[in-house]
Amino acid sequence: MPWRGPSEPGEFPTLGWQVGQWIEAHIVIPDGPQRGKPYLLTREMWRHLLWVYRLRPDAEVHPVYPKPRDGLVYFGSQLRRPQKWGKDPLLAARCSAHAFGPVQFDGWDAYGEPVGRPVDTPWIQLAATSEDQTDNTFRPLYRMLSEGPLADTPGLDIGETAIKLPNGDGWIEPVTAAARSRLGNPITFAGFTETHLMCESDGGLAMVRAMKRNLTGIGGTWGEATNAWDPSELSAAQWTAEGNNPGVFLDHAAPDVPKVDLDDEHAVRERIRVKYGDSLRSRGGWVVEDDIYADTQAVEVGEGEIRRYYMDEVTVGEKDAVDPARWDAQARTDPEEQLRPGEAVALGFDGSRSRDGTVLYACRLSDGRIFELGVWWPAYDELSGEWKIDRLEVDATVTAAFEAYEAWYLFGDPYKWQDYMDIWAGRWPNRVVEFPTNVDKRMDEALERFLTALRDRTLTHDGSATLTEHAKNSALAKGKRKPPREDGSRELTEFYMRVVRKKAGKFIDGFVGAVLAYAARGKAIEDGALSQESHDIEGSLMA
Repeated sequence: MPWRGPSEPGEFPTLGWQVGQWIEAHIVIPDGPQRGKPYLLTREMWRHLLWVYRLRPDAEVHPVYPKPRDGLVYFGSQLRRPQKWGKDPLLAARCSAHAFGPVQFDGWDAYGEPVGRPVDTPWIQLAATSEDQTDNTFRPLYRMLSEGPLADTPGLDIGETAIKLPNGDGWIEPVTAAARSRLGNPITFAGFTETHLMCESDGGLAMVRAMKRNLTGIGGTWGEATNAWDPSELSAAQWTAEGNNPGVFLDHAAPDVPKVDLDDEHAVRERIRVKYGDSLRSRGGWVVEDDIYADTQAVEVGEGEIRRYYMDEVTVGEKDAVDPARWDAQARTDPEEQLRPGEAVALGFDGSRSRDGTVLYACRLSDGRIFELGVWWPAYDELSGEWKIDRLEVDATVTAAFEAYEAWYLFGDPYKWQDYMDIWAGRWPNRVVEFPTNVDKRMDEALERFLTALRDRTLTHDGSATLTEHAKNSALAKGKRKPPREDGSRELTEFYMRVVRKKAGKFIDGFVGAVLAYAARGKAIEDGALSQESHDIEGSLMA
């Protein structure tokens, strides 16, 4: 007989109740103070399973070739939640259920209730881009089985790198993009962990597509567990979410809420409650709201990371521009090594009218050391009622730098300083170069030069407190996608780099000025600045 029909509005047939009951009866908590106790599902997890294993009311069992996805509304699912919600253990529990539990539709009983049964020859693969990532799910799965009621199942061989299933040739095994030889096996279920990291550049996207094609042929099913993704990376998670496939269930918690103001504690805490749901300790779970909030305010954590991993917001990712320890190690404060009048330098200028700082840095041509020449902050002007930079003082400092040192070039961002850039270009012809920092290609090249030198320890600085603070406030974000090369080959990085603030309200002007000064040094060296023992600067530059 078919399904009995709904007994209340909104009810639908599902194997989720049976799968959830099987999990709670056979799976144990893999770690923490409750390790070894029954793995009990939260309300959110129950809801997830009910939808994932939803059945068509008219589902039938094929009499000859029944397949795992027969009768199911969804053959695939994506669970997107913030860090520490419990995605990986739930995916591990699902993998266990697909090895032993009632995940395959087997018809309706005499009361019109669905009946589930185990898959005939289950073969489960757990996929990620690296072994470390597969460990996030395979390690708890190993403990769930080895320390739970199923540990003594005859024929079950629970290994630390793969699990041999009884009664046939089935396995539970981790796979990565590097292990392509194992991607053609007749799998019946695939668990994809951290699909926000699976991209075309690392082979992860191709792996996911190949496995899903394989599952289609077998009639198997799959589930993804992911954090919010970086939309510039075109990850497997993004492809799944934007694919509009009616056979894929997307479980995203309040996905359409606007970005939260990270400086608004009330708003951030409310977002934590929405996104973490039943996993919060205040609701019977394990996540402490205060701990998550503290991480959202940590200076060392970039804003992009906070938004994707804690606020569950799809946003472009960022990473620290400099390693703090390496930056500190490259400081040189010996008075004997400081900049002296007459030395050849290149200058970097980043200006502001009223909001940020205005900075001038010099980079010594002989060794690439960065020196701070001036930093200016807005002061309140009573006549205009506005905050302004003392532009005359800035002009005087720039002039003094050209008079005191052999300045080959000044690279400056002309934004809101165009008039002075023109004046300086008139005073020192061919030595003042406009360098708009919002031009992706040019800024990417300047950042790459600066960061490579810092990594190679060939770039040093004078230990300026402002420059150090601004460097540590800076993050690298992805700009526009690079155009394809004419020869068809791939760039090692597919996007231009741009520099952004880690947090709103933090200043990065000093770092930008230093990057411009180092770029100007590169131009001077290209023009022969280090190849001449002495030269007439005006004549050589005109030439």
